[in-house]
Amino acid sequence: MDWVKPKHRANRAKDETLGDADNQSAIQWLEKLCVDNVAMLQSSLPVETKKSKHKPSDFPIHQYLQAMLWGIGNWEVAKPAHREFLQDLVDAFGKEPFGYSLDSHLRKTKRSKQTQVVPDEIRAQQVAQATKIGKWITQQLPKSSYDPYVALTATGWLYALPEVGRDIPPALWLEVLQSTLTQVDRAWEQGPSEGLFPWVIWACEVPLALAKQMSHLGGKDRIVSETLNRLALLIEQTAEDPQNLLAFGAQDLRAFVASLIRSRWAADNVGARKWYPPQRRGLAKLQSIMLHLTDPSGHAMLDQTDASRYEPEFWTSLMNLCMEHKKVQLATAVALPDEIGKEQGFKPAKLRKDKTNDARLPKPSHYWEKNQVVSMRRNWRKKDCQLAVDFSRDSIWLDLCDEAGNRILSGDWDIGLEYRGKPVDVDVAWNEVCWFSDDDVDYLELECDLEGTCTIYRQVMLMRHEGMVYMADSLLGNPEDLKADWKTTSTWTLDAAASFVPEAKSNEGRIERHFHDESTGEDRSETVALLLPLSLPEWRRGSNQGSLSGQDGKVTLEARTTRTRLLSSMLLAVGPKSRSPKFTWRALTVAENLHKVSDDIAQGCRVQIDDDQWVFYRSLAPCTRRTIMGLHLGMEFYAGRFLCDDGTYEPLVEVSPE
Repeated sequence: MDWVKPKHRANRAKDETLGDADNQSAIQWLEKLCVDNVAMLQSSLPVETKKSKHKPSDFPIHQYLQAMLWGIGNWEVAKPAHREFLQDLVDAFGKEPFGYSLDSHLRKTKRSKQTQVVPDEIRAQQVAQATKIGKWITQQLPKSSYDPYVALTATGWLYALPEVGRDIPPALWLEVLQSTLTQVDRAWEQGPSEGLFPWVIWACEVPLALAKQMSHLGGKDRIVSETLNRLALLIEQTAEDPQNLLAFGAQDLRAFVASLIRSRWAADNVGARKWYPPQRRGLAKLQSIMLHLTDPSGHAMLDQTDASRYEPEFWTSLMNLCMEHKKVQLATAVALPDEIGKEQGFKPAKLRKDKTNDARLPKPSHYWEKNQVVSMRRNWRKKDCQLAVDFSRDSIWLDLCDEAGNRILSGDWDIGLEYRGKPVDVDVAWNEVCWFSDDDVDYLELECDLEGTCTIYRQVMLMRHEGMVYMADSLLGNPEDLKADWKTTSTWTLDAAASFVPEAKSNEGRIERHFHDESTGEDRSETVALLLPLSLPEWRRGSNQGSLSGQDGKVTLEARTTRTRLLSSMLLAVGPKSRSPKFTWRALTVAENLHKVSDDIAQGCRVQIDDDQWVFYRSLAPCTRRTIMGLHLGMEFYAGRFLCDDGTYEPLVEVSPE
């Protein structure tokens, strides 16, 4: 057994009943502790008094309760209203229960945080609320035990026991504990067959939370040791293979790590051993994964911004547990809001200016192949052009941040097809064709094969140095079709605070972000992105190839052709380039054997913003050697910088056929 007993029990003789602890279930443990009288057990609950001495390793109860909200999302559950009970519990035992400020009371009484006293009228309301929620918990268990809101509420109720445990009716008190520990036994027997979250709550956090409340009674040594061993193994396994945590847009990742943090707090309180290096490394890996999928404002990506919470205490608590892993801590300090880094002694503003830090930080982009999730960013120091893509479902989710780190695109990146005026269902999964990442670009290409109809290729490329994103859809139909008539509609979802503003005479458009200026009290807007539809001509006059428009919180790029192949592409620039008045783009002539080829064979485009120029080329027909603006290309896709000084090209990415 690798668990070290608390000092206050080091010299105490072992209880004879511990000999059978190896086969002891959670329910049996409870029965042994309260076999004589549940009232006696209830009266023995620790209470906070003016003279109470808290363990230095423990936190105030309201801190545990506040941490129950870390990482929660809008999970798809049978009864979303269950979330209200969790919020009610936190409100009843948080820092301001029923409007009473604990901090204000401490300032008035000049007491330390260890001696918080709640007035009798507030305590009576807490008892009534805990009783109400306790009855609700017994009704929901076991039928809804794996509803994440139910699991979190039951755990929070245990953390609140020292506050109100003596005043709750004994029968209800025992019924809640029995129902809760029944779920613990079930989790131990079945394992994480229904998903890691909330299984980790029942299998790990609940036993440690209950042991924390009853540590003075003894008889819980084996329970704590086995739980901690189970938790250690879970951390190592999930860090090596986070597939389950990254499902459905990584909706469980933060809540899972938050449970690990609270479990560590409870384990420290009962004197359990610290985590060994493998567990600390595993937790640092999970922190790195979360950081990749967090925008610069602290909100979880692959979800609506308003559906996630910015939780600085969550990040600082996690950093405290992973202090040895300097790379991840440094990346967290520069990538997230300044207050998080400053809390750990960093100087984020200074670190972001030092380019030499890039070599000390983890790679800024990552591809989780099993989950079909990609994170792209210029580097950890830059807020702009951070991109996250989830193509695990039929409809691709895409998030993109502007230069201030706020979302401009957030939601489905969809595609609609029409053939001869009739819609074609695109209900086939996307598969990765190519993933490439280096110092210049992150490049992802996907394929969707509608057998017997057409094949769609989707590209997304982050240009690191420029802070621009290239996105394109290529449709390859039946080459023998003599009556082809295709229309594609690529649609991006705007963030709720953003809107699309088209130009009147030309085909480009801009994205504006709306905000409230607190200094003037006025609502304002600013340009945050420039959209150039490269597959369309620059001017609207006489253009019948498609359009770029915005409506109902969407940006839509339409393209049409009467041929069997079609390219619909767009370049999106953020930062200073988005506000530049000097820009243009032109279709280039592509030649093969000294003859110009049609746009269903290959297409090329030159783009200029300010004094910088780029060239993009896409082959739609089988690859062969072709020329474009002095380039000789035999590849499927090419992107490069045009160097005006000497007329040469600097390749960014070259994609050749297998």
